Amino acid sequence: MVLNRRDGLKAKLDWRYWPSTPALANFDTSALLEHARHPELEDHQHIAWGLAQCEGTAGKVAAVDVLDVVGTDVTWKSGIRDDELEKMTQVHRKTAEAPPPARSLSVFFLSTLESRAGWLPGNFSICARTLRILQQAGLSSTILDTLFAKEGVWSKMGNQCFTENDANGALDNFEMCYRYVCGWDTGFGFTQLLRTRSQTIYFCINYPSQALKRFKMYLDRDVKFAYRGFFLDALSADECLREWQLDIGERRRRLLEHERSYSDNIDFNEATKQLHKLSYDWNTLSQDCRDQGEQLAFLSRTYEKYMRRLCDAGNAWDVDKSHDMRETFEVLKSQCDNHYRWTQVYKERTNIRINLLFHLSAQRESRTSTQIAASNAIIAEQTQRDSASMITMAAVTMLFLPGTFISAILSTTFFDYGDDGLSVSRKWWILPASTIPTTIGVFAVWLAWR
Repeated sequence: MVLNRRDGLKAKLDWRYWPSTPALANFDTSALLEHARHPELEDHQHIAWGLAQCEGTAGKVAAVDVLDVVGTDVTWKSGIRDDELEKMTQVHRKTAEAPPPARSLSVFFLSTLESRAGWLPGNFSICARTLRILQQAGLSSTILDTLFAKEGVWSKMGNQCFTENDANGALDNFEMCYRYVCGWDTGFGFTQLLRTRSQTIYFCINYPSQALKRFKMYLDRDVKFAYRGFFLDALSADECLREWQLDIGERRRRLLEHERSYSDNIDFNEATKQLHKLSYDWNTLSQDCRDQGEQLAFLSRTYEKYMRRLCDAGNAWDVDKSHDMRETFEVLKSQCDNHYRWTQVYKERTNIRINLLFHLSAQRESRTSTQIAASNAIIAEQTQRDSASMITMAAVTMLFLPGTFISAILSTTFFDYGDDGLSVSRKWWILPASTIPTTIGVFAVWLAWR
């Protein structure tokens, strides 16, 4: 049975609807300022405006699933309500203030796949209370700022990596945050990592569903996967590349259908439009793969910084050293570069096909013009023959018409068939004397007219 990586995904909805409430209206930002971690990158007035638009959201809203791992104990909670979510975040804050001996991992999975507005960014179907609770748990305000950005479809959030130190210069927490695109049919996603000495917190918005299934399977097999550094990030990156592979493969098949078609019944107008759409897609896919490659390079650099800071003698935090995730990111980067190169190749082949269609169309028009010219030659030949026949008929008519005209006008009767036989009038010469000059004159006028 072939795995369909896009099972359960609904059709992409248009999220470009934008509220009419002016973004410059005055909103209370006091609560947001309490959670400001990087105020130089956060527009709290804009965030407050976005949260105000989320108030009173009706219909299906974003779903929240939470994974808690303490030591070797694994707990999954799916579709939790805001009240329960708030209690859980309070427990997490107490855990952070008085960390237990065992390491812990908490992952908040927030999915907007079933909400009425569709994909992020600009998705106002996330309850404002849910976002506020997650913000209290550590969700970055820069993510919220991006969620409510009208131009977020192209102006993506920059990759972020921050460290905070205590008064003695020792590492207090490590933070990483980035936005990614997992194929054109699954929308945008955000991932944020917060690491303290004994606690790891992830916020995963629209985390790839297949990557989540794989993570659950690995976690059931061995709980140590929960503490492997950047494991969730590597899984989502791998799933993103698989989605790009599907998108590229789908358009590659369309291109091959065009390249294999050389029949004379090609609809050049429709084929050209389809190829121009393919060329547009290749340009966009090329940029998306390039962005993915930059993000993989960022993850590799951040992992190196993560291991260096956490393993520093002045910090000595507990980390999993059994695997070097830089090697994984190197493999993924190589695959991404391969995807990028093939999008460039297919874009060139699409343009070659467009040029070929132009030449085939010109050849078809040339053949049509040649056929029309041959038909015109045949018609001209037939017309010439008809013209010669008409000239002959006209000449014969002009030969007899003058004599007939004179005979009718002068009533010349030169022959008489009587009882004594045929008798000829003595004035018979009048007829040839008048007819011959008249006929010559008519022919002269006709020849001069031609």
